[in-house]
Amino acid sequence: MTAFEWSLLASAGAASLGGLYALYAAWREPGRPFHVLAGWGLLLAGLGAGLIANGDRGLAQVCVIAMAGACAFFAVPMMRGIAPPVSAQRVREGAADASAARRSPLLAALSGVWTFLLSGPVAGIIALLASAGLFKALRAASVSIATAGASAIIAAVMLWALVSTLLLIEPRAGRRSLYAGAGLVLGFAVAFIPV
Repeated sequence: MTAFEWSLLASAGAASLGGLYALYAAWREPGRPFHVLAGWGLLLAGLGAGLIANGDRGLAQVCVIAMAGACAFFAVPMMRGIAPPVSAQRVREGAADASAARRSPLLAALSGVWTFLLSGPVAGIIALLASAGLFKALRAASVSIATAGASAIIAAVMLWALVSTLLLIEPRAGRRSLYAGAGLVLGFAVAFIPV
């Protein structure tokens, strides 16, 4: 790797850590959409820069940096014997959720199961369909089958995490279900409509 590629890879790692910090700040203080957008934007920029710097190896290196950074953001406060900081607003929201669960335990349980299904299997199906469309587009662009397959696998994992997070961010179950349905329709269109 050249000096430029090393500097680009270092910048990609710094961008991914900055994106994680922005998402961590959004978790600590909810209601700040700029932090969420900036966090995901920096993470995507870091992944793109890592891919340009060293191909699929650069992408893997940036993913390792991001995972290590995520572990550090949660491990450091715990090692000091302090629970991760949670804002007063989140405490109030948690108390409201707990009181709602006490009022109707059956509805709360069904809501939890539905949320699990949307953020787990349904988000996974959306990610797999989108990555199948990516594989098809890469093969149409004469990319080798090994490169297209590896890219589709990496994209599937990242898209699953992204779709799950986006679905969990939405507090209303109705809207969450609509977004998941729209994602499924779009995924099927991307995967099965010929290029």
